[in-house]
Amino acid sequence: MLKKNKRVICAMSGGVDSSVAAAILKRQGFEVIGIFMKLWSDKDAATDLVRENICCSADAAASARAVCHKLNIPFYVVNLEKEFKKAVVDYYVKEYENGRTPNPCVICNRDIKGEILLKKTLELKADFLATGHYARIKIQNSKFKSQNFNKFSHSNDKSKCKNIYELHQGRDLNKDQTYFLWTLTQEKLSKLLFPVGELTKPQVRAIAKKMKLPTAERKESQGICFIPDRDVCGFLRRHAKKLTKPGLIYEMRGKVIGQHNGLVNYTIGQRGRLGLDSPKANYVVKLDSKNNILIVGDEKDLYRKKLIVTDLNWIQNKSDVSGARIRYRHPINSCQIKDIGSGDIEVTFDEPQRAITPGQSIVFYNNNEVLGGGIIEKAL
Repeated sequence: MLKKNKRVICAMSGGVDSSVAAAILKRQGFEVIGIFMKLWSDKDAATDLVRENICCSADAAASARAVCHKLNIPFYVVNLEKEFKKAVVDYYVKEYENGRTPNPCVICNRDIKGEILLKKTLELKADFLATGHYARIKIQNSKFKSQNFNKFSHSNDKSKCKNIYELHQGRDLNKDQTYFLWTLTQEKLSKLLFPVGELTKPQVRAIAKKMKLPTAERKESQGICFIPDRDVCGFLRRHAKKLTKPGLIYEMRGKVIGQHNGLVNYTIGQRGRLGLDSPKANYVVKLDSKNNILIVGDEKDLYRKKLIVTDLNWIQNKSDVSGARIRYRHPINSCQIKDIGSGDIEVTFDEPQRAITPGQSIVFYNNNEVLGGGIIEKAL
């Protein structure tokens, strides 16, 4: 049981989830401090048009400030524009330029919230960092076992009992966000709180209304925060010029069947808007950015049972893996994993998976517990 009267930094986005998270913590007796992150926004050099980042718009900042005023807790703004641009935006563009489809939210949770904001939390002498994620942390108190975990924040004295932190899906499976949190370690989990993880979205809304929080009716933000108009192609045209050049379209057997108007306009699994004069349906199977080639095939060509995973992080023992999901909101499907050296693994699903996409995260589960994850390198 957590001791109350401890200091908690709550990441405030101006949304209802982080607002209720702060309210719950305040009600439970914690000393709560609200922090709002000012992140990078896309500015058009030619027109000076600024596309405000969804997570840190002026409206979002005002909402977060109003909630903190309502709860009578301190409110601070921390400027992380440069850090966010380097860690998240530049990564996002580079991955696309390399023919991969990235998960910017995963990197934000790892490098911005899980590193920079957590570091600031400790600098402010706070005990925990809280967010509005729909996820749950469970603590098991048992003797230390020699497992392939990340670095523990505790002593390695095997004669004593140690806390082992488990990451579980949120109670509301429709809102579960553990797919974006697989990079967390035992050390970080020991410093994190997810106050709304045991609640459903309707329950969160109800609490906000009952407490008369200013964000009770605030609409949910969707899409990538630094692409507020959801025009991914437009964003990449501005920031990834390499992907705008026309090139050839090949079918799976190596025959040229057309010309694409820039790889920026396509994604694996896409069927329409290919510009092909063909009576049959064609699907994007691969983006070859090195040679500026688009490869298409039949829908059956999208299905694979095996893939290679790199950049792995294990929260718990990987031998307990029972299933995995290859993209957000994708079903968790049964699979087996095999070490192939250099820290990488081969994953074999019981059933073929559609449109396995390099650059996306794959997250491993044992029932509703997250055991770890990694980045999809390629389908086999």
